[in-house]
Amino acid sequence: MDNKTKSKNAQVEDKLNSFIGRNSKLILGIGIALIVVIIALCIALVTVQSTTNKRFDAVTVLESDYNALLMMDPESAEYADSSASFRTSAESLASDAGLDTYPGAKAMYLLAELAFADQDYQSAADYYAQIAEAQNDTYFAPLCKMNEAVCYENLGDADTALELYRNVIETYGDYGAYAPKAMFSIGRIYDSQGEKALAQAEFETLTGLYLVPENGGIPSEYARMAEAYLINYAE
Repeated sequence: MDNKTKSKNAQVEDKLNSFIGRNSKLILGIGIALIVVIIALCIALVTVQSTTNKRFDAVTVLESDYNALLMMDPESAEYADSSASFRTSAESLASDAGLDTYPGAKAMYLLAELAFADQDYQSAADYYAQIAEAQNDTYFAPLCKMNEAVCYENLGDADTALELYRNVIETYGDYGAYAPKAMFSIGRIYDSQGEKALAQAEFETLTGLYLVPENGGIPSEYARMAEAYLINYAE
């Protein structure tokens, strides 16, 4: 390194030391502020993780409580007290976590399942609808729409059930996970209404998609049941 370069480096060093000397308080303040921000972020992350873990733990407890309820006599005082406590806990978790999170959605799903088991089909349908809307990009959505449709079937509202089954197919496609069951359900409802032509058309679509190898659909039990209906129509 030549003398000229050394001189320039010395000048830079002197200027840097002079700047630090003049602004030492400012630099110290900035450093302290950064440390405070980093500590705050760490605390926030730990708090969020802790809250998330607690919510998942709460879901585990709810699932256990739900399974215990299914083993009780629904006419007993024990069931009444336990189910009331379960609903309070599940509603609290769903509200606290939000339906756009897994714990919140799962809590409301268990509420829907209990309502269905209690034959409170309208409440169950309402719960399923809320979950499907909040979880429209997860597996919860088609599952809850299918369950909501079953609720309306039990309520005697075939038109709403049909609309929900069709929505599952239209939204998630002919090869969606619930498509075969939705198609079969549509055909079954038409058959029960005496709409044989409509039922036959739906069953033929289902068997064509899921019983014809070259169409690519994996064989489905619902397609086989549809095939049985078609055989009866041919007799």
